[in-house]
Amino acid sequence: MNIGDLYRSSNQHGFITMVVSLSILMLSTLVVFNVSSSILLEQRIVSNQFRATQAFEAADAGLAAAITYLKEDPDQNSDGIIDAVFDTNGDGIGDTNNAAIGTASVTVSTSDLSNGDMTIIEMTSQGFSDDLSATQTIIYTLISIHPLPNTPENPLTSRSGAIISGSATVHNPEGHSTIWSGGDIDLGSNNTTSTEVPDIGHPGYPACMDFSMTCELVSASNRLSLGVDVIENDSSLGALTPDEFFQNYFGMLPTTYRAAMVTVDTVPANLSIDVHLATHEVIWIEGNTTFGNITIGCTTAVTGNNVCPAANIKPSIVIVNGNASFSGTPKIYGLLFVRGGVSMSGSTTIYGGMVIGGNTSSSAGGSLDIWYSSAVLSGTRLAGPSTGSAGTWRDF
Repeated sequence: MNIGDLYRSSNQHGFITMVVSLSILMLSTLVVFNVSSSILLEQRIVSNQFRATQAFEAADAGLAAAITYLKEDPDQNSDGIIDAVFDTNGDGIGDTNNAAIGTASVTVSTSDLSNGDMTIIEMTSQGFSDDLSATQTIIYTLISIHPLPNTPENPLTSRSGAIISGSATVHNPEGHSTIWSGGDIDLGSNNTTSTEVPDIGHPGYPACMDFSMTCELVSASNRLSLGVDVIENDSSLGALTPDEFFQNYFGMLPTTYRAAMVTVDTVPANLSIDVHLATHEVIWIEGNTTFGNITIGCTTAVTGNNVCPAANIKPSIVIVNGNASFSGTPKIYGLLFVRGGVSMSGSTTIYGGMVIGGNTSSSAGGSLDIWYSSAVLSGTRLAGPSTGSAGTWRDF
């Protein structure tokens, strides 16, 4: 082999080496590029997942806050509109539907699906990630369980009998029935004890009976004569057992109702703490109870001959599992249900209705005023517990 052949062979080897090296470099570059692309893609996926989770958790937290607030009372300020769900100034009334959840944020909106009584509320909670690139929406419906499925139709009902004395007056501006009893009724010996029903001579009669507290009233029964407005010795009522009598109004046995529906469970010693100014509550008082100068079912204390402003009325249901007595000037807006007997002194006013389930005749004296009001009794609809409606939770 001559020198020329050796030179050409050396050049060929060098070219091949260069081609192989370039091929390896290109392949390495492609591998690095693909790996980098995969890493960036995974980073974007992780980042998107993080922000999606962040948005969902914000929406979930907003929904939880809305449920907690609206279960307590959807209209704390009594303006007839569902409140905002976040309370930023600590006054107990929600003032905004927007809130920060960590570095994320949430907006909650509500819609009343009922007939304006806020018993069916649809909540929409929309959460946002910190950079607003991700959003998550959750929709849920909250319903109030009716704590009084069978509303009384007259001011005073007694399973076994009623002795009404003193200067008591039982008013029914919405109908011609005032007292319904399974036993004897005695209006006592006081000339000021009477019942009142709508005046058929009133220009607005009978349409006024469809609007609570609008009819002019006339005396119907007194100590000398019981009118047709008073029903006594009704065997269909008197034959009921105490538990059956309770079920007639509340739809379940007392023990079941207490466990499922009661929102305030207390004892007589704690009335001033647990019961005074209680609004939109189902109250169970265990034991013989004396009501003094307390107000129930109104957001402000009512004294003397004053009445609760209509905007402040948030009726409650009060159940006394025992006997009840009254002194001072108690004011009750809603339903008072006493499983035992009743005795009264002082000046007691009840707007809504009173039901007595005692086995013995109950007496009511002092200065007792019972005003039947279907509007007040209807307002107890918001006193019961609230729960989510099955099948309404949706996220997207």
